[in-house]
Amino acid sequence: MPKGLMLTDLAIAGCLLIIAKILRVHVPLLQKMYIPSAVLAGILGLVLGPAVANWLPWTPTFTANAGLLTAALFSALGLATDIPSPKVVAQRAGSLWAFNQIASVSQWLFASMFGLLLVTFVWPTLNPAIGVTLSAGFMGGHGSATVVGDILTNSGWEDGFTLGLTFATVGIFLSISIGMLILQLALKLGWIRSFTTFASMDEYQRKGLIKPSEQQTVMKDTMSSLSVDSFAVHAALIVAVTAFSYISSNYLSSFHDKVQVPTFVTGFLIGMLVRLIAKRTKASHYLCDGAFHHAAGISTDYLIIFGISAIKITILAQYLAPMIILAIGGIVFTLWLVLWVAPRILGDDWFEKGLFSWGWLTGTVAMGIALLRIIDPKMRSKVLDDYAIAYVPGSITDIFIISLMPIAMYNGYQWHALGIGLAYIICVLLIWRFVFNRSYALSKSSS
Repeated sequence: MPKGLMLTDLAIAGCLLIIAKILRVHVPLLQKMYIPSAVLAGILGLVLGPAVANWLPWTPTFTANAGLLTAALFSALGLATDIPSPKVVAQRAGSLWAFNQIASVSQWLFASMFGLLLVTFVWPTLNPAIGVTLSAGFMGGHGSATVVGDILTNSGWEDGFTLGLTFATVGIFLSISIGMLILQLALKLGWIRSFTTFASMDEYQRKGLIKPSEQQTVMKDTMSSLSVDSFAVHAALIVAVTAFSYISSNYLSSFHDKVQVPTFVTGFLIGMLVRLIAKRTKASHYLCDGAFHHAAGISTDYLIIFGISAIKITILAQYLAPMIILAIGGIVFTLWLVLWVAPRILGDDWFEKGLFSWGWLTGTVAMGIALLRIIDPKMRSKVLDDYAIAYVPGSITDIFIISLMPIAMYNGYQWHALGIGLAYIICVLLIWRFVFNRSYALSKSSS
């Protein structure tokens, strides 16, 4: 089991988050940069923490908090995730599923092979797994970066933890800054007619606030307070699933010394199992998905704060040149995915889906949503609905690649990983071409 979150660490992170939100509300420059409050809080934690000023009294184990929060995040997501039928996936979100699979797997393969190329011909002293830190940070954000960092640390390369978190932080800035440039290009090429600029946003949108008249209830009461508070039961489920994720992860990892099953995998699967049992027993009538989603959001924000605060500046100085080259390569490759591959696979509303995909391929799903709202504020394109449908079957692949790619690259199975990854991409292309395209055509003709 992990070392638990200390009250001191939570208090520090909470204060940093409040300060960051106040700055975000009152500093126009931060608003124009679309910096999430959690990222700003993490930067404050980094500057004021042991890496720079060393003013904050973090506990000696505060860097372990990110791993625990990642397990809690995926446990909450599992508790809120239904498995869609193959028919629904094929008719509603087949093309988006196919693009997501091709984009995510190819990004991991590109980053891994590009990193291996740099190690082979330029910096032979670097670890051959350096490339996976780029894809872990870009595609999965701080959650995947923490998972991959833990795997690499347990394998014997501690620097990978810091590199992954750094790429995740840089990716958030790139997702918004380059995303805005993509919007300008789309406007000039006629892909879109207009988009919501910062100047046209109202005061609440700029500050990241919700107008009082438009605020909604976080969750519904499903149990009588005479018996128990509803949120207490939801929190208990998340804590229990998170605890079992560690127990099952340790048990499954004990069968082989080179096989590590990350806690986010077991947490997500156990969460889905609990949800399935709740549906079969009708207990789901007394559970609220909104509570699980907000719990996942809380875990994400605090995960970002602890993740950025745990970055070691001295390690970054040693890897600065290869990190810059890796980042440039990752940006170019992801732009190719979004601007060349996306229009050939996604069909209708390809730009909206591609722009959203740029956000999560370089930052997080939240960054993708932020960009999507700029171009489609009323969500007419239904991109998020399609993404929710495609998420579950796509997440299974993500689980495998995040878990196994770092191990393969670190232990010399690079070409095996490349072969399996390319074979999977070919299979996805065949499914998209001969199954999903026909299902989509039939659904359009019948409507």
